[in-house]
This record gives sequence, structure tokens and C-alpha cells, in this order.
Amino acid sequence: MQNIELTVLSTMLKKSSWDRTKNFITPAMFPKDWRPVAQTIKEAHLKYEDIEILDKSSLLAVHKMLFPATPDSKAEQVEKLIDDLLLTKRIDDNIAYDWSKVFWQRDMARQIGEKAVAFWTGDNSAAFSEISQMIDKVASNSLDGEDSFRIIHDDIQELIKATVKEPDFTFGLANLEREVAGLNRGDFGIVFARPEVGKSSFCAHLAAHYLSRGQKVHYWANEEIAKKVKLRIVTAFFNIDKDTLKRDNNKYTQEYKERIEKNLIVMDSVGTSVKEITNFTALNKPDVIFIDQMDKVKVDGTYTRGDERLKEIYVMGRELAKRNNCLVWAVSQASFEAHDREVIEYSMLDNSRTGKAGEADLIIGIGKEIGIDSTNTRFLAISKNKINGWHGNVPVQINIATGRYSA
Repeated sequence: MQNIELTVLSTMLKKSSWDRTKNFITPAMFPKDWRPVAQTIKEAHLKYEDIEILDKSSLLAVHKMLFPATPDSKAEQVEKLIDDLLLTKRIDDNIAYDWSKVFWQRDMARQIGEKAVAFWTGDNSAAFSEISQMIDKVASNSLDGEDSFRIIHDDIQELIKATVKEPDFTFGLANLEREVAGLNRGDFGIVFARPEVGKSSFCAHLAAHYLSRGQKVHYWANEEIAKKVKLRIVTAFFNIDKDTLKRDNNKYTQEYKERIEKNLIVMDSVGTSVKEITNFTALNKPDVIFIDQMDKVKVDGTYTRGDERLKEIYVMGRELAKRNNCLVWAVSQASFEAHDREVIEYSMLDNSRTGKAGEADLIIGIGKEIGIDSTNTRFLAISKNKINGWHGNVPVQINIATGRYSA
């Protein structure tokens, strides 16, 4: 038996490790000679629930009970396998769990291969849909029966260290940071405003700020032309307008390659689904994701009302942030109620009751001075804040030519 298989099976001797893996590691995954041993371990844990680590005597007793007609020669072979198992060096529980997941992925790959061959030879015409489902399962790391929760065992010092710290992501706006220092990995924020007020420019400002700190940014653009979005992020990064960038292209090309190109991916994502975004994120591991606009992302399911569909999309946005340990910004429109208002609150989010807002850690509404079209003053209204509880309005200036905001 290969090293990973022996290691996984040996860790299952410990009840706590077996409890974590029992729903996705099965005896059938192991080589034929080892399957009776794996079955014995399973039955032993069920029979002797108070034993934390199974020993040789309990394993042999359970094996004899399960397979009473086993010939002596076969029983001796099983005893030798158990001895080998008990001699295997145990590893850290968390490392063992990761090895178990890899073992599960390998077995899934085997099953996918077998079904692919069956489909190719015509032995199983239904195999293609099964293969597709299995690939999706492996890609999303959806272990059969795996608990969706994780018990937090941190002590007070670890809890403080994890939660009381400098933010991972600041805003690049001193007056806003005085009230809300920033956001952290796993947070979910919403930016919203009326059309042409400056939502995309504010996101370009944030993206440029993150890039300047060496953070990896993904931008999903399903409303505005993606190339325009990317260009606005670039001009915001350099704090120059498009004409200057065009005129001095050679001057900025090298810095673009070194500081922007490797850390910025902008997707033209009309018609993109939540599932596609989730899979791409898991594979490429960004620090920050912008979804502009979140409401237009496709989601599976049938919904009787539009606000129910939107709530589901925003729930998935929140899960996207938590599961991938990144910051997610959702971009949305404001309803007509927010037109020509300096202060706009999350109740003015378009096509929503409370479902969209309920998922967010921070909501920033962008307002402008009443009845004045030419002014560059904008107002960042914090109407929901689970970061530190502050609510209020921060005046800022937008440079429309560069896509940059300033305090």
C-alpha cells in the first residue's frame, strides 16, 4: 500500500480523526487486502465508542467477530497488516485531515476515469452527466457528509490576535479611515449609488489602492465594458488621465508590468454565474474581489420574487468571502429614491427589501450635492457597519478624469 493510504488509515485509529473523516473515507477506497482492516477500524469505533485510540487486541477481536470464517493463513496476514499499521508514525491531526482530503480527491479521480472510459466505450450512456457532477464536486471540495461548521478552540490571546488588529484592506482616504479603519479577509461590502455618480470610479480607486499595497485584485465587470474598467483602474493607480497615459505610454509600461499586470485580473462577465466566480476564485486565490454589478450575476434555482433571488446571490457573495479568506465588494444600483441626495442609506438599494443589506459587513452609499451636476464633491454614507458600528457621512472629492477619490 502506498504511503498516503497507510498514513490515512493509521490516523483513523484515533477516534477524533475517524469522526472527522468517516463520512467521506470508506473501506472501498483502499487496496483489496486492506479493506477488511479498514472495515474493522470502522466497526471497532462503532462498538467501542469510549476508546480514543484503537489497539491491536480490540482490532483483532472485532475482525474475528466480523469475519469468523477467515482461514488461519488469512488471519495471520491481517494481523501482520495491523502490526504494520500500528508501527506507522502518526502525524498532526490537521495534517492528517488534509491528507485524507487529498486521498478522497484521488479516489474521485479514479472513479471519474472509470466512468469516462465507460462513456467512451458506450457501456454507460448516462455517465457524462455523472462525470460532470463528480468534477464539480471535486472542484468545490464538497466532501460527502463533511460538517459545514468548525468549532473555534482559540484561547483569549488567539481570539484577540485574530480580531483586534490593523485592517487587511484600507480605503486610501484618510477622513474615511478615521471613522472606519478598513476591512479584513472574509468581509463582505456593498457599494451602491445612482447611475453616473461614481460607483465604478470608487471601485477603481479602491482597486488601485489595493494594487499599490501588493494585493491581488479580481474585477468581474458585467455592466460597463471591461476594458474601460481596467483602464480606469490603471489611471487611478498612476493618478493620471487617459491622455497622459497615451502620451507617456513608454514611461508607465514597465511599472504596469511590475506592479499591476501580475496582480490584476479583469473579467468581461456578462452572463456569468455565481458558480463560475466561485470556481475561478478557489483556483486563483485573490485578496480582493469586485463584482460589478452583483445583481446581474446568475444563480441556480427558481424564485417567486426578484428580491428572493437577489438575497440568494448576496448570501453566496458573503460565503465567497468567508470560504476563500478574501474581501468581496458587491456593486449595486440605488433606487430612484436616492436621486439627487447627498446621504443615501441601504434602504435605497435597488430591488431589495432587507435581503441584500442583511449579508453585508459594511455598506457605502455614494451621494452627490443636490441639483449640481458639475461638482466633484461626493458623500460616502456608511449606513451599515459591523466593523466598529460607526454610521455617518464623509465628504470626498472625485477626479473623474483619473478615477481617483481624495479626502
